[in-house]
Amino acid sequence: MKKIFLILLLFPLVQLNAQIKKIDESEKPIEIGKAGDALYTQATMYKVKGEPDYYFVTFDNVKYSTLNDTKSFGFKDIDGAFDYLFNSVVKASKNKQKEVEFELEEGLLTVKIARAMGIVSIQLNWYENGVLSYSGYITAKKFSKLFAKPYNKKDWK
Repeated sequence: MKKIFLILLLFPLVQLNAQIKKIDESEKPIEIGKAGDALYTQATMYKVKGEPDYYFVTFDNVKYSTLNDTKSFGFKDIDGAFDYLFNSVVKASKNKQKEVEFELEEGLLTVKIARAMGIVSIQLNWYENGVLSYSGYITAKKFSKLFAKPYNKKDWK
């Protein structure tokens, strides 16, 4: 009888232990870069290592003036997609395009390019399930920091 009681007593502890799993540290996102200043971060780029690596960007959705809303979009780095995205925006800016679109798995990313008084600014527009979210304007220099790429003013003009 004591053995049965002991088994019944230990059974819930075995079940409790099975519900807890250690997190695989290799799956944690690594911060690649930030667009913003000392007081405010507009967007942050992260990387999750894998085969292939997965990149995602979180940004403050400025669509609503009274709500604090953070949105994100991501993509797998297949065939150099990370560099392709950055280089395509730089090339579009140099060619004086006003926007460039990218079709991602979960939605459509439209990168708007604006010029004012010699300064190039970028806005991220994310369409997911028919809903538009967009970031504030990010300077080309901060956009380069977001991707952890060197900024060269000549590349953008």
